[in-house]
Amino acid sequence: MEKVFINGFLVTFLFCLFKIFEMKYVDKEWKPLKFIVREAIIVFVSASLASFIFFHLEDSIGDFINVVTESKSFNPNATQIFTDEPGF
Repeated sequence: MEKVFINGFLVTFLFCLFKIFEMKYVDKEWKPLKFIVREAIIVFVSASLASFIFFHLEDSIGDFINVVTESKSFNPNATQIFTDEPGF
C-alpha cells in the first residue's frame, strides 16, 4: 500500500512542477491557487487508484500479456524449487 501512495505523491509532485513551469514560462499568467490544488487532488486520486489497480492485478496482467504475445514464460514466484535437505 505504501507503493501506491508514494507513486501518487511523486506523480502529483511532478504534475505541480510542470503546472508551475507552464504558468511561469508558457502562459505567463498565474492562476488562483484553488484551481491548482483542485487539479493536484484529482491527479493524486487518479494516480493512486491506477497504481492500486496495477499492483493488485500485476500477476493477472502478466498472464494476460503472455497469452496475447504467445510467449512461453513462467512465473518464478509461483515455481517452487527445493535445493536443501528435506525437513522431514
